[in-house]
Amino acid sequence: NDRSKTIPVCYHLEPFREGSKRWQEIKTHKRTITDGDIVNFANLTWDHFYAHTDITSLDGSIFEKRTAHGYFILAAAAGLFVYPNKGPVAANYGLAECRFLRPIYHNDTIYVRLTCKQKIDREQRGTELPSGIVKWYGEVFDAEDELVAVVTVLTMVQKKQTVFAEMTSESIAQYLNKLTEKSKPQWGSFTPQHMIEHLEYTYRIASGEIQDFEIATPEKILEKVHSTLYNYKKMPQEYDFPLAEKSEIEKLKHPDLLKAKALMLEARTEYLAYFKENEDARTKNVVFGELNRFEWYLLERKHLNHHFEQFGLL
Repeated sequence: NDRSKTIPVCYHLEPFREGSKRWQEIKTHKRTITDGDIVNFANLTWDHFYAHTDITSLDGSIFEKRTAHGYFILAAAAGLFVYPNKGPVAANYGLAECRFLRPIYHNDTIYVRLTCKQKIDREQRGTELPSGIVKWYGEVFDAEDELVAVVTVLTMVQKKQTVFAEMTSESIAQYLNKLTEKSKPQWGSFTPQHMIEHLEYTYRIASGEIQDFEIATPEKILEKVHSTLYNYKKMPQEYDFPLAEKSEIEKLKHPDLLKAKALMLEARTEYLAYFKENEDARTKNVVFGELNRFEWYLLERKHLNHHFEQFGLL
């Protein structure tokens, strides 16, 4: 859209390329700095330097009028290129090479020109989605196109998730419609109904209905295992679920696959309702420890992709 053309900081990491014409000298919209802006910023920050707050003391100084704080110019500049909606930009990662070249006075107008300076990959860490750092060279100009400030802005930008299919009620129903009693696994010993009953069991754990178990992952590695929920790597194909008894693999709880599917979907509905009513709740998972609503979403996406791929549904 038109706004994204002047606010490039709203994309995932992959498209950014230093030297690409697409990301060079992108101009933002303009903003006029008012007297009230300067006074409010002084009160907010307690920076009451005379050039910002006492216009009777400007004689003999380098300032001609009430002058905007340098850090307010940076903040106002950021407001011109930061996309407000939640998206792939994860955080402001810092500033570098900042210089203020000339004063900005009240009623002056500024705009920013951005150029992608560098893209840096980084390893996924802890409870962060995979991301990298984009360095932007920012130039702040006044209405006469005079350069007033330069700064290098570092933004943490998430990588686009392309490994897993998103799991919605509609897509899950479509995948389940493909699953029949004759479907064969590409790995593992599950039958179609075993797999569906396993998913139902997991949803009942997620909703808090089943919590009478101990976390199987040792405490010393639990944080590391927990953090794997946030990466874009598939689950290993051959994995023994800690709460499953190998001797019970042939025991099915429901009369047929159709009934098992219905109860799995019912358990999923209860899981979604639980976290809708209890947004801050955390429930135990035997492998990953205590999970919040977002982490259960990440696990559901990985888990369903794993088993639907197991039976060739994806």
